[in-house]
Amino acid sequence: MPGCEHNRTEFLMRRDGVDYVHCVECGQVFESDDLEQVSLYDEAEEEPRRKKAS
Repeated sequence: MPGCEHNRTEFLMRRDGVDYVHCVECGQVFESDDLEQVSLYDEAEEEPRRKKAS
């Protein structure tokens, strides 16, 4: 079973300028900045680039 992608989150609180969120699906609590790093991951960038045949 793949890990949770944290698609459904709720804002919990802000402390010292850091927002904390709670994942509704798995229950994990984390900084909202951490979620942004996860969602910015692009698998297409990980694939090797291929040259077009000419």
